[in-house]
Amino acid sequence: MSRSGHAGNHDGKAAVVLVNCAGGRELEIVREILTGPLETPTILIRQADLHSTPMALDVDTGLLDVAGQRVRPAVVWVRHAAACALVAQAEPAGSVTPLQAAAWSGFLQQVASTATTALPGSTLVGPGQLAQARRLGVRTPRTVVTNHVPTGTRGLGTPSVIVKTQDFRLFEPDRRNWSRWLPSVIGPDPVPGGHPVADDPLVGRPVVGHPVVVQEYLGGARELRVYHLGGGICAFEVDKPDPSSLMTDPGSVTVRRVSCPPAAADAVRALCAAWNLRYGAFDLLVPDTGEPVFLEANPDGDWLWFERRARWHGVSFMAAVMVRELFLRTS
Repeated sequence: MSRSGHAGNHDGKAAVVLVNCAGGRELEIVREILTGPLETPTILIRQADLHSTPMALDVDTGLLDVAGQRVRPAVVWVRHAAACALVAQAEPAGSVTPLQAAAWSGFLQQVASTATTALPGSTLVGPGQLAQARRLGVRTPRTVVTNHVPTGTRGLGTPSVIVKTQDFRLFEPDRRNWSRWLPSVIGPDPVPGGHPVADDPLVGRPVVGHPVVVQEYLGGARELRVYHLGGGICAFEVDKPDPSSLMTDPGSVTVRRVSCPPAAADAVRALCAAWNLRYGAFDLLVPDTGEPVFLEANPDGDWLWFERRARWHGVSFMAAVMVRELFLRTS
């Protein structure tokens, strides 16, 4: 077995290519299932392999050579390959320049483009998802993107808001720097993890460094993490003391496997169909009214932590089965 996680000489035959950048072991687990019980030819490329393993993509034939193993990528799944993520997650820190990261990100996009099927699929990343979801009839919270929190808060006109810097953990790997980016609830009434408007440091001064998301806060709603895997749905209910607990005190967070409410499953499937998204990690709230509220779809969303907390490992198996079925259709 090589450091790139492939075995045998595929000699130009169809194979699954998994590219696992910027940390996380999700695709390593998928490869183990694919090459074990599912008996599917698979190559795994880790971020460390980008700098140590010879690779070449023949643009004319679409064949990919990884350390002397030539394959025809039938299914390609690339995770966390944005240039800024490759820079932020490089080990040792600073070992990848912006130019190198941009070159690798472009190369991996080209590899994915040669495949018959590429995962996760296409979707807009960021708050623009909310506008698209609302047009599709899915409820969303009132949201403003702003570099000045007081202005954003006034523009929403809701009793309480939550201020978030999206994906900060991916782009700021040093946990010691997380405190300034943690989600913060702002409102007139005491809420878990919240602050009165007058006393909140975010409200008392402009946020100049970068835009943040200021969003209607729906306290008391059930929080769901819903995974869509090639049409399959599985859901976890997440209970945490305050919005930042996942980052500050993960041991206090309770995760349990639940049946996905039909309305939530319908909303997720509708969005995936509209966005041609085969895989996605969806964050939703379910208020007392029962109508799900869509917060975000992360096409690179992790799942192993949720599996461990819930002591249920079905997402990994469903992901491998999804890839296997796509491989059989395309190879």
